[in-house]
Amino acid sequence: MAVSKYGDLKLGKKNEKPVISDVSWFAMLFTCGVAVGFYALGVSEPITYYRPGDYYGNLRKSGFETDDQRAQQAIFITLYHWGFHAWGCYIVAALLLAFVAYRWDMPLTLRSAFYPMVGDVVHGILGDFIDALSMVCTTFGVCTSLGLGVNVVIAGLHRMDCGSGIEAECVRNQVPNVGNSDEYRNWAVGIILIITVFATGSVMLGLDRGLKNMALCAFGLGNLLLVSLVMLDNKWFLFNSFVQSMGHYFQWVVQVGFETDTWPLLNLEFDRSNGNELWDQQFGERNLINKVEAATGTPMDNPVEHFGSHEPTWMHWWTIFYWGWWISWVPFVGMFIARISRGRTIRQVVIGGLLAPIGYTFFFMVVLGSLGIKMQRTAELALHETVTVDMTGPDCSKMGYEGGQPDSEAAKGLARAGYYALSCRASDERLYDAMEPYGSGIRLYLQLLCVIGVTLYFITSSDSGSYVDDTLSAGGLLEPPQLQRVYWCLTEGMCAVGLFWGGGDQALKALRAVSVCMGLPLTFVLCFMCASLLRAAKHDLGEPGIRNATRFITGLWDFTEGWQPLGVNSPVLPSVPERISSLVTALFAPFLGIHSMHMRLFSPAFAAASSLAMAVPFVIWIGCMIGELGTPNASFIGWAFFICFVIHLTAIRVMARHAYNVYGWFVEDFAACLFMYPFVVSQMDLQVCCARVREIWCVCV
Repeated sequence: MAVSKYGDLKLGKKNEKPVISDVSWFAMLFTCGVAVGFYALGVSEPITYYRPGDYYGNLRKSGFETDDQRAQQAIFITLYHWGFHAWGCYIVAALLLAFVAYRWDMPLTLRSAFYPMVGDVVHGILGDFIDALSMVCTTFGVCTSLGLGVNVVIAGLHRMDCGSGIEAECVRNQVPNVGNSDEYRNWAVGIILIITVFATGSVMLGLDRGLKNMALCAFGLGNLLLVSLVMLDNKWFLFNSFVQSMGHYFQWVVQVGFETDTWPLLNLEFDRSNGNELWDQQFGERNLINKVEAATGTPMDNPVEHFGSHEPTWMHWWTIFYWGWWISWVPFVGMFIARISRGRTIRQVVIGGLLAPIGYTFFFMVVLGSLGIKMQRTAELALHETVTVDMTGPDCSKMGYEGGQPDSEAAKGLARAGYYALSCRASDERLYDAMEPYGSGIRLYLQLLCVIGVTLYFITSSDSGSYVDDTLSAGGLLEPPQLQRVYWCLTEGMCAVGLFWGGGDQALKALRAVSVCMGLPLTFVLCFMCASLLRAAKHDLGEPGIRNATRFITGLWDFTEGWQPLGVNSPVLPSVPERISSLVTALFAPFLGIHSMHMRLFSPAFAAASSLAMAVPFVIWIGCMIGELGTPNASFIGWAFFICFVIHLTAIRVMARHAYNVYGWFVEDFAACLFMYPFVVSQMDLQVCCARVREIWCVCV
């Protein structure tokens, strides 16, 4: 949309100017969007891909034959998870929410994003559900961000307090290390409470005085850390790595973006040791393992090793989790970006809110990741660990490490010099390990920057999340009441404290899993948003296809308002009993409900044939579902016939739209027929009864 005619559409009135300066705007959207992820994963994530160990060591997304190529793949996979696939979902939501809020004067709530698609029903129960889901995602997302960030803060405070990365040589030990001890838990709760207090103060000061200034401080400290690292280390190496990583990313991003791990996932169907993890292939005649082993008398084991595949669960263990995590933040980040983007054009928001953050993210991650891989290689050379390209990680015991700590004299000596085998270290330690090679004074300066930077990012994500919850609960009010702001800040903080105190890290992981699960329904929401944004843009440009269109007299979502979207009975609309009767018929005998539309569109003979053609696959579908009780796999044949029924119904709805001059797209029609066929059939039936057709399609037979 940025490079099309829609790019010039302003997210506001015609002569409005941006309410926030470019630098402040970028700092606010960026600190909100990445939270503490840079610091928590900037070094650790590339190292995990580079020296992953046996679990998913045979990972070949871009392929490699040498260790150099493996290092480059580690950087690429990191960028892949932080690039266009991640930030794109934020911008779709931000553009749409800003569009309807500032051009159409609708409340700045997630429900408003669906207005171009479903109309006034967003103001009822459906809209309440959408906003409630958004608040749950925002609250859980902020809580888990607090849990993730507090570990990085405590690890940094412990490192500065200890004075060494070797636990046995700590000068002081007043700050506990990350773990499951009561002392660690007390520190974590204390830090969360302090963060909550600062976030509350920031939110109470408002967008201009509080959130903006906090974001500028966090962004500025991050830049200071980044520039310091570039100046302190091998500049040519870091700039070369960035340029090469950009080329590698654009070379592989399309291919890997479409990769679904087809063949590694197939191994789940072969692996007896895992009990056939493909849920729809486990039972009866569909269980391949049972059939083949019964036929041959030999077991089917270790398909991963046999075929040289990588771990089949890797994609949903990491990539799907990662993107579910990003998507679960869409209501929060998308709405916040929309809030601060008033007065900008679609093109400006895409460039400044998508391309610029991705470019900055890539440079930050490449610098930290490259320094981490450099340190890992230094340790392997110094400790004489031979690493071959056989998909296995280094042996930490041979490198002199035990329990994540340098144990041999050589490993301890190397650690005192500022170098660690990062693959053998805990994830929370790796960021601070990467700051060690530059001398004790500089090391302390860099580690202090990290701790303060994490804390400020911590606060900005917390207060921006609270601000979004405030706005949602206030019905889109841009300046929510002060008491409500305090309530949401305290609610998010106390939720994190309660989880940390009650279940520690495991409770936060469970909450994070819930947040990621929210990503599934939000994925469908994003698809709706794409269509909704295009509709809104077409409408405001005055395109005749949508400006001159009408609408069906009933909506698919009217049931959420008790089939009275206007709030009262209308003499020109079907009554509630009529709608219920039509829906029941459509549910159990859709071929009868759709027949009236067939009669309007076709000749009587062809209408009868079309209704019969719709009845046959529907009846077979029901019969096959019942037949599954006696004939294994019959239900899957039934689902094939159901798809045929859906395709036929989609074609009828497309024809009906043209006949009644209703704007739409066949993909939208197919989705509606697939998931809501009774409502589609009822809509067609009632349309014939109560509306005048614009054009009669006649098929001569």
